[in-house]
Amino acid sequence: MSLNVNKSSAMRIGDRWEKTLPPPYGGDKNIPWVREIKYLGVVLVAAGKFSVALHPPKVRYFQSLNAIMGKIGDSQAVSLVLSLAATNCVPILLYGLEACSLTKAQIHSLEYAYNAIFFKVFRSFDAQVILHCQFYTGYLPLRKMHDLLTIRFLNALLADKDSLIGFLGRPVGAEEVQQLRNKYNIGTSLSHAGVKKRIWEVFADDLGL
Repeated sequence: MSLNVNKSSAMRIGDRWEKTLPPPYGGDKNIPWVREIKYLGVVLVAAGKFSVALHPPKVRYFQSLNAIMGKIGDSQAVSLVLSLAATNCVPILLYGLEACSLTKAQIHSLEYAYNAIFFKVFRSFDAQVILHCQFYTGYLPLRKMHDLLTIRFLNALLADKDSLIGFLGRPVGAEEVQQLRNKYNIGTSLSHAGVKKRIWEVFADDLGL
């Protein structure tokens, strides 16, 4: 396979990732070490374990959100604003993250960005008020939405018995999806719709409804 060295870069993930090493060779040229690599729209970062950069999608998310608000010009149209944000902006924010194990700090960062539109249209920064607004307008909070997407992704991965990706994903994915099932008391036989319904039930229980 021919390697285009001019479009290649190298990055380390794992123990000793910060150690200085001579650059690897590709033909007669060096391949530079980098701290970030963009792959399929997701920015991977050099670190002790697999991680992604959240700043780029957050920037694009707010750009999209501001563009929508600039066109509408009236945040009183709550259902319209939330529907447009959910359709056009949230997928930008969460793109590819169902395949990533996010830290608590990363979840918190995403949560603040996700809640920004709710802060604006409901004119409140109170966490409980925002959660109730999300429930009654039909939108899951960020943490539960990410869990739902992750469960769906891992279920699809584990169901693929024939591919190499499924084979490699089963040792880790099976444990992670079981943890999420236990978290929401989800049975293995539930459909996608059943999983979503169960997460909504837990959401209602959390709010005491």
